[in-house]
Amino acid sequence: MLHHTELKFNEELAQRAADSTECIVLLHSENAGPQTVEDVHRAHLARKWAGIGFHYFIDKKGEIFTGRPRDAVGAHTYGYNQKSVAVCFQGDFSKEQVGDAQLDGAVMLMALISLSYNNVKLVRQCGLSQELKGPGANFPFEAFCEKVEACKKSFVNLFGKPDAFDYNQLLDLI
Repeated sequence: MLHHTELKFNEELAQRAADSTECIVLLHSENAGPQTVEDVHRAHLARKWAGIGFHYFIDKKGEIFTGRPRDAVGAHTYGYNQKSVAVCFQGDFSKEQVGDAQLDGAVMLMALISLSYNNVKLVRQCGLSQELKGPGANFPFEAFCEKVEACKKSFVNLFGKPDAFDYNQLLDLI
């Protein structure tokens, strides 16, 4: 289920043009303990940042929370912030395994975001920068991408191709 947060940012966020979106960046919070989207937001504010740097946060139960507005430039992966949507999974998947509930909760979100931006691809944050490790070695990236692709095909069979249907309408329904 998607939960809309009312996070307050330290500064006005720059807007990202929808047609500039090239990918969905997957990362992890690098914290194996209890954590909420509000905890991450407070931690980013404490670093004197504008606030949470990614657009969605998925907790270990598979619940999805909005972070930075999706049309705002992110603050997660240098060189990709203006051309991506970032999704952070709660946990540290270099030390722990990602749970089925968390993966299942994310599949529909990723499919809809991808279709909303004309089939953009999912990428690992670590694949974009050697300094970053997200979403961790224990994140089943290939299997997850296969599930997302299957979900996208189901949506296209039901509603049509992205140029024929506005998939943004469905994001609020998950």
